[in-house]
Formats: sequence, structure tokens, C-alpha cells
Amino acid sequence: MRDLPMRIYDNSPIYFQNLFASVEGYRRTKSRYGNIYFKYLKELGKRDYSDAVYEKNYQQQELQKLVKHAFEKSPFYQDFYKGIDISSIKTVDDLKRLPVLEKEMVRENITSMYTIPENSAIVSHTLDSAGIPLKFLFTKEDMQKHMAFLDFFKKQHGVTNLEMKRASFSSNRFIPKRQQKKVFWRDNYSSKQRLYSAYYCNEKNAGFFVENLDGYQPDFIDGLPSALYEVAKYINQHRIILSFHPIAIFSTAETLTPQHRREIEMAFDCPVRNHYASTEGAPFITECPKGRLHYNLSSGIIETTIDKEMIITGFNTYGTPLIRYKTGERIDMAKDGGYCECGSSHPVVHPLQDRGDDYLQSKSKGKFTALYMSMASSRFSDSIRKIQFIQNSPDVIDVMIEAAESYTNAMTESIHEEMVYIFGSDMRFNMRIVEEIPVQPNSKFRLVINNLNG
Repeated sequence: MRDLPMRIYDNSPIYFQNLFASVEGYRRTKSRYGNIYFKYLKELGKRDYSDAVYEKNYQQQELQKLVKHAFEKSPFYQDFYKGIDISSIKTVDDLKRLPVLEKEMVRENITSMYTIPENSAIVSHTLDSAGIPLKFLFTKEDMQKHMAFLDFFKKQHGVTNLEMKRASFSSNRFIPKRQQKKVFWRDNYSSKQRLYSAYYCNEKNAGFFVENLDGYQPDFIDGLPSALYEVAKYINQHRIILSFHPIAIFSTAETLTPQHRREIEMAFDCPVRNHYASTEGAPFITECPKGRLHYNLSSGIIETTIDKEMIITGFNTYGTPLIRYKTGERIDMAKDGGYCECGSSHPVVHPLQDRGDDYLQSKSKGKFTALYMSMASSRFSDSIRKIQFIQNSPDVIDVMIEAAESYTNAMTESIHEEMVYIFGSDMRFNMRIVEEIPVQPNSKFRLVINNLNG
């Protein structure tokens, strides 16, 4: 939503905002759920995932197509792979002959990595774990295949997206800051979806969410586990028996902790299913009906370093090819792919979490994970080299910004306004433009630093 439409939206009655959300939802549905989506979703449903030979052959074919496309269409890769016989890259083992793509290289060269013009692309803004805002371009086929993978995952757990009623706990900003009514949700009629604002999903407001959810009675729920956890805690503490049972709940975007899972499953009396699918287009990691995580060979390749850091190649990144991209995230691959009772030949994996304190604390609105800080600043990818958020006291957050030449004071004001929306007006934000953000003693950059106790 651009600034003028957003101002109109913010000053309109709720019924108009529901219509606006539905129109925006319809526009997104057209770009995400077209012929490519339905064709690929059908193809995924027909495959025999127990056939390891077929799956690995398919993976190799996709690898060859992506490498060829990147070398032919991307100026960056033409230079990056200079002197390498691209036609010789045929298998996952061959891939190791290509250089590793580091994060800083992506930040410095991303515009020359693009293979399509921005005006014909689906644009995704992201803020990675190193505090670097990036803008990725996706083709229509990239996006529709991505959505097909996501919805095939849901189908494996009995859910059909677009046909069933859905409740989504979202980090998108669609509740006006000045709204007085305790109505923290909007309807996207075009997709049978009710959007619940995670910004307001805290202990103080949880009862309003529970009451509305029970009236809406969705077939399934997806969204941020931190928000769903607040709702679940309220249900369990007040011993509320809901009048509906979702088929499943799907965790998105944040880390799903064992505590989150226990509380949510107890409250809603249904399984919580986890998956990892980054905005950059990394290979899908999805939870099977037996509760194990598998990395989907059809969606890309995951290699690991000695320190178990992921190096990914994403097959749905034709707009901004990512080949041997070092993500900074860690994963443990089961020995020899691991065995799972579900019968899938796709490798069993165990994502490793370095820490569990990636959140900042508001005085009046609860905890907010690093995801929210990403929402506040990721759209300034052309003007911010790096950003970091530090909290040393309950009512103050320091925002450290390494600015590029195109950075303006208006951007500082915009980020400040976003922080006020997230954390509330009873917090203070020190906006600091610096030459370089210092790295922590262990040499690992942290996007969010919480120095509060507890």
C-alpha cells in the first residue's frame, strides 16, 4: 500500500478497510495463484516422494537449468563464474566447484544479480540476520511455484488453501494507529481469510482475539507463533473450551519453540505444523505428518559448512538467482538423510537455534521479535547498509543505522514512526546514524541485542 492509499485507508471506517483488504488480497491472489500455481500443485500431488532416485534426478535437472539461466541472464554471475565451464555443473557434487556467495557480496551486487526488470517483477523486501536490508525480485513463476510448495505442505495435513476458511496472525500493518475500537482484525473476503494483527496480540488484548476467533470458527490457522502463543495462554489460563477445532495450525516467519507448540496445541486441540521458507527463496523445510522436518529436494539444495552453517541454492529464485548462498543460519542434517516413518526420501533435518533472546520489550505492549524490526526498516534497502536495534533499559531502544549516500532524514522519521507503532508512544527511540556498527566480541553480528534481565 502506497502512502496516499494508506492515509485514505487509515481514515476510513472499518467496513471500507475490509473492502480495501479484500481488493488488495484479490490483487495478490492473481499474481500468486495463477495457472502455473495450479499446474505445479497438481504435479507435486502426483509425485512418489519415496522414490529417492527420481527425486535426486529431478533436483539435478533443476540445478542445471538454474545455473544456466543465471550465467546467461545475470551480469553478476557472468563475472562471478568467469573461467568456469558452466555446462560441467550437472550434480550436487559438481556444485562445490562454484564459489560461495557471501551476504556482503549480495548487498554490494544485488542489482547486477537481477535477471528481470523491477517493473515486471514481484518485489520482496527483507532484512537478514546480519542487519542488511535487501530487495529481491521474483518472476511470476518463482512466486507461483513458491506458493504451490507452501500449499502442498498444508494439503499433506488436510488443509486446502483458498477453499477453506482461514485465520492469519500477521505482522502486516493494517490497524490504524489512532483506532480506539478493540477490533484488531480485518477480512480479506477474496481469500476466505480473516487477518489478525500480531502487533496488538498481547496479554491485555488476548480476550478480544479469543472471542472473535471463536465466533469466526476458521478451518485452519496460520501465522506468528509468538502471537498465537499469547492467545493460547489466555485460553488455557481461563480454561476456555472453544466451540471449534482447527484442522491444523501452521507456524510462520518466527522460531517455533517447544513451549509455543505445547501451549498452542493444548489450547486449540489440534497439531501445530512448522516450516521454514525464507523470503529470499531458500529451499523449503517442512514438517511431515509424523512430526519430522524434511528439506524438500525439489525446491533447492542445502549444503552445510563444518560449523553447520547453511549454503543454499534456491530453485525458485530465477528473478534474483541464489546459488551457493551462505545464509548465516545453521542446520543439522540427519546422517545419511535419516529415516522417517512417513516414507519420504527427502532428508530429515534439525534446524539449530543459536539463541532464544531475539526480541525487544515494550513497556505496555509486550515482547516483539526481530521480525518486527525487519518490518520497520527493510523497505529502505537502497539507502541502508546495515541496521541494529539495542535495548539497555525498559523504556529506551537505540536504533543504529549505517547509512548509504541516498539516505535522508525523512527515512529516519519513517523508521521512528514505525517503531512507535510497534512498541507504543510510551517508549523512547534514539536514532543514531553511524559510520560503522561495531561487531560483538564473538565476531557474530546480531540484529537485535536485548541487555535487559529476563
